[in-house]
Amino acid sequence: MNTFLFVIFLLIVLILLGVPVAYSMGATAILYIVMVNPSFLKILPVRSMIGVNSFILMSIPFFMLTAEIMVQADISRKLFAFARLLVGRFRGGLAFVNVIASTIFGSISGSAIGDMTGLGKIEIDEMEKEGYDKDFSIALSAASSLQSPLIPPSTTVMVYAGCVTISTGALLMGGLGPGLLIGLSQIVYILFIRKKRNFPKDTREYAPGEKRAIVKDGIIALILPLIILGGILGGFFTATEAAAVAALYALILAFFVYKSMNLKSFGNVLWTTGRTVGNIFLIVAFSNAFSWAAGMEQIPDKLADMLLHISSNPIILLFIVNIFYIMAGMVMDVGAAIILFAPILAPVMTKVGVDPIHFAVLTITNLTMGVLTPPVGLVLFSAVSVGKRPFDKVVKALTPFLVIDAAILILLIICPPITTAIPHMLGFM
Repeated sequence: MNTFLFVIFLLIVLILLGVPVAYSMGATAILYIVMVNPSFLKILPVRSMIGVNSFILMSIPFFMLTAEIMVQADISRKLFAFARLLVGRFRGGLAFVNVIASTIFGSISGSAIGDMTGLGKIEIDEMEKEGYDKDFSIALSAASSLQSPLIPPSTTVMVYAGCVTISTGALLMGGLGPGLLIGLSQIVYILFIRKKRNFPKDTREYAPGEKRAIVKDGIIALILPLIILGGILGGFFTATEAAAVAALYALILAFFVYKSMNLKSFGNVLWTTGRTVGNIFLIVAFSNAFSWAAGMEQIPDKLADMLLHISSNPIILLFIVNIFYIMAGMVMDVGAAIILFAPILAPVMTKVGVDPIHFAVLTITNLTMGVLTPPVGLVLFSAVSVGKRPFDKVVKALTPFLVIDAAILILLIICPPITTAIPHMLGFM
């Protein structure tokens, strides 16, 4: 057990030193196996191959390709314009648009960092033009990315489902309630402060026919998540097949409908996607070997015993694990943290009486909160970089959103039906 904790500590140190996550995980996995039983090294290639040989994981390249095509084809801007047309005319309208557009686009990109880099600059620039405080605009853009991995369809959900044996449909629907709750809480907060902070109304004037074009573009883009969800829920596609159909639809939009992509830019999209997917699959491969060795050493059983010595109350144990998750999320990418910790901690929490879907959604929520949390949250630094404002100013503006997120997290811990009611209703559980 001490060896396992030492290796986890070393992994975090390597990541903080800037060593790529895949290499950090590979080095620590090999070190751990050498320390516990060097004979396991001959099984390392086999376990690594088994880790990536998953039908669910095959969906990840297609979902990432879809998200990259949407960014390159500027579909994110079309979604923003559509949301702006719907709610921009109200006081604080662009703040509402920020939340709504991030919820829609984030469901397709499937990651908080993808939402921040793909849509964040558009949101911040447009809000600044209308007279919003820039620090607030940056903070809201970062905060509204939190629901991205929760709203289905989501790449992050596919990563979790590929690493832990769990129903993909149940997990997709399990994240819907918490994701919408986070977005709704941000809208309620804006409603409370918009008069006090004198938020403007959207003053944009639309040319004849422009509204019709914006609505058409918005609806065409919105069909994409509907294809994925409708196909999975209706039993027409598996998650992997739905991801492939989504990529094809995004390509048709980019090449033939919007005509915003050519072969050269498509080549760049393929290169970016391939590089990202290769990194993720390396992490998955090494993580599976690491988890297998940990299983052979009965680490999950020892962790369960250790936690049960602290308390037998699942709620208290969830609080302990979630504090760890938030700290892990502060220094690691969400996907990498899921790949490393979920296969070890999920069986432990199931053993102490926590519903697997409930724990999965809490894992994703916690780790995403971590990437928003100072001092080293990845999305927070991305927001500061995109917005070009001092770090401390952005953190100050972000603090109310972090407080709201923490309150929602506590609510999710003590009220499992928020995550399990929709999957139960749809027959996934």
